[in-house]
Amino acid sequence: MRTLILLFLFYPMAFGVLKFVQIWFRHGERTPGHYIYFPEDDKNNTEWQQIAWPGELTKRGIYEEFKLGKRLRKLYGDHFGDTYRPNDFHVYTGVDNRTSASAQAMFAGFMPPNKDQQWSPDLLWQPIAQETDASIDWVSLGAIDNCPVYGENQRQSSEYAGVMEKMGEYDPELLELVRSHAGEPITEAVTYNHVIDSLKVRYILQDKRLPYPTWAAGFENRILNMSFLIHDAIVKIQNTTVGDYHNELIVSYFETHLLKNKTKGVFVSGHDTNLVTIWESLRLDGHPEDIPNYGAHIAIEMHEDYGQISLKFFLAMGFNQTRVELFPHFCSRSQAGGCEWEEFKALTLKSRKPKSDWIYECQGYEKSTEPVSTLTGSMIVLLSILLLSTIILGFTTFSYKRQLNNLRDPERTRLL
Repeated sequence: MRTLILLFLFYPMAFGVLKFVQIWFRHGERTPGHYIYFPEDDKNNTEWQQIAWPGELTKRGIYEEFKLGKRLRKLYGDHFGDTYRPNDFHVYTGVDNRTSASAQAMFAGFMPPNKDQQWSPDLLWQPIAQETDASIDWVSLGAIDNCPVYGENQRQSSEYAGVMEKMGEYDPELLELVRSHAGEPITEAVTYNHVIDSLKVRYILQDKRLPYPTWAAGFENRILNMSFLIHDAIVKIQNTTVGDYHNELIVSYFETHLLKNKTKGVFVSGHDTNLVTIWESLRLDGHPEDIPNYGAHIAIEMHEDYGQISLKFFLAMGFNQTRVELFPHFCSRSQAGGCEWEEFKALTLKSRKPKSDWIYECQGYEKSTEPVSTLTGSMIVLLSILLLSTIILGFTTFSYKRQLNNLRDPERTRLL
């Protein structure tokens, strides 16, 4: 019996305890974000709107996120428990509706109400609080579309121009095909991606209300590959900007947990490019050279193994695809097989971009630290004026007191 008790007490230390996990996941299936009419399309056709509005989740996309939630429940249900407590975890979504809707659908599967929290006998669902963070959408071509300052700088850079040149060299036949049917000149990566995305999504949907064009038949795999190549190339040239910002988010989530030790995890509902950015910025070995499918996720777990804190990284390329373990190649493996937290934090120290810096670089807004500095400066000036006034008043008082004492001298009484 004593042996069993000792094993029970030392089991967590020997085999590791999951302390905190952050899960970055992609939204579910959607319609094209930029609806493009091709020459053979019926311009009067509005039936495609019955599938979903542009860029919104389809019914299948909602179901995919629900299934992802069920899957994550099996993986992390014991860690989070079966009672929803808002302070146990935070949920962040982008401004894009599909990221917000995906979070709601995912948590319908991940955190259904238990018996005590069930508020309706007809609906096994409960609302989960989430916070909108626009910066989640500022990634890859989304950073160029949504960041007026950063986007303009990117468009004028030689690296951005080089992306289009590389895509043309990689598959000139596909580029020429798209140019001849897009109805508009394609001279930069953003425009090219809009057309490629429309074709890719039409092919995935397989819906007669939004048909895949016959002129693109036979190019399906090349279109899917081109979608990844464009985003991957953009992500690579954003490694010291968007990539460093993602590093900041990842490390700061862990730092906040260790400082306060009150939460169990963070969920970020984003895009495929958020996942690509993470594996590029953290140089995660073992990920496939392909675009993450709908419902894909990266889980970064913080464990306490043998008294040491380490991180483990897992990737699933779709809501129902097998998870594989990744590893940052700059890290040395801990005794338990993870990347030691202190080493990870030290190695990413110089590749972190604070949120205030990224907002300023993206939007051109003043950094959030500047108003504080201005207020502090004003207070210092005011304090200096008060201190100087006090000194002057003190000297004046001392001078009058000395004069009064002199006048009280018996030899000078005649002066009174």
